[in-house]
Amino acid sequence: MAKEFIEKVIFCILLAGLVVEAIKDIKEKKIYLVVVLVELPVLMGAQYWMGKGGAAIWIASVGIGAFFYLISVITRGQIGKGDALVFCMTGAGVGLYDNLLLIYVAFFLAFLAAVFLWAVRGVNKKYSIPLTPFILCAYLLVAGIRIIR
Repeated sequence: MAKEFIEKVIFCILLAGLVVEAIKDIKEKKIYLVVVLVELPVLMGAQYWMGKGGAAIWIASVGIGAFFYLISVITRGQIGKGDALVFCMTGAGVGLYDNLLLIYVAFFLAFLAAVFLWAVRGVNKKYSIPLTPFILCAYLLVAGIRIIR
């Protein structure tokens, strides 16, 4: 019973953070660093409390976040550093495998939006779209899949 309650709390905390970050990303193409810095230890602590801590949660959050941060540096910001931090936050909330699924779905949704913008609106490949709203949508889809299972 307590485990289910903590899972719901984790869901709500991460959802609230992603909503805030998605709105900020759409409006200003930035994220609130304070949201990540507050949510990351809270989410990781909740995972540890449920017995899901250890190396896997560190790889899911800090490892994946560092990987995307490195990609951001290498590509000179094609994927933003803020997106890397958001992936770090989602990893702390959902764990390694669901975070990998979330990343895949987020990039797939962003790809579909880019194809739509290119085909319908005629934008070129230099046009940038915020990724965090797609991370939010992917999170809701992954959470929905979890509920259905």
